Amino acid sequence: MNRIFILIVLIISTINLNAQEIKKDSIIEPFKIEERTLSGLDIPKQKLKDHPNRDYFQKRIYKGSELSIYILSSETAVNEINSFPIDEFVFFMNGRADIQTAENNEFSFYSGDYIFVPKGFSGNWTNNGGNKYHLELSVISNKRADSSSTQKAQEPFLLDRELISGIGLTELTTKKFRNSLYSGVELEVLTESEEPCEKNIVNNGKEEFIHVLNGIVVIKPFNGKEQTFYKGDFFILPKGFTGSWKSEGQNLFRTLKVIQK
Repeated sequence: MNRIFILIVLIISTINLNAQEIKKDSIIEPFKIEERTLSGLDIPKQKLKDHPNRDYFQKRIYKGSELSIYILSSETAVNEINSFPIDEFVFFMNGRADIQTAENNEFSFYSGDYIFVPKGFSGNWTNNGGNKYHLELSVISNKRADSSSTQKAQEPFLLDRELISGIGLTELTTKKFRNSLYSGVELEVLTESEEPCEKNIVNNGKEEFIHVLNGIVVIKPFNGKEQTFYKGDFFILPKGFTGSWKSEGQNLFRTLKVIQK
């Protein structure tokens, strides 16, 4: 069983009682990824057809109109990849990923790394769980890019640590900053920063996976319940959201976002 098969399973999977689905006529509100899930707990064990004795865990946390979010964990195993079928954003949370590309380049990713895996990558990917299991958070698009789409990146890479750390930000407008970390054929990853502010959001145009890098934000849907998100939190701001947004931060409120292209 390789990483391609696992991700194809993620793409076509439609039944998961743990998934968050957007329902018609309901209040559209942010969806928080709970700390217990991010800690690697309560992830259902799955049986891999080709490797029934391999420990593998998977949970679809969220399926929206544009994005799907998964948490994955497995014992140490080598995955042979021949033309990775999707764009994938990965936040690596435990263990180490060892990569050997088709050109025999070798490098590793570690816990805390923000990774982009481009559609079309070929090589070997080893999830090294160390003591037992690796753990990663995965974001993919629900829409597949045309097969003729070309990709700038040919192998997985670390997203810019300087920009994620708030260094060298590009001022988009007064008191607002935006930098694209990578624009693939299915996903775009960016950082957005702002001086603390209050604003109203009307019919949010894109579904956004958001990781709070610095500060806090209080979000209240129209006729809904207020939620507060702090540094380190992960949440989804769904497409179509309408409500208020109040950010606070030491100089800047900063986020990392993943959106569908």
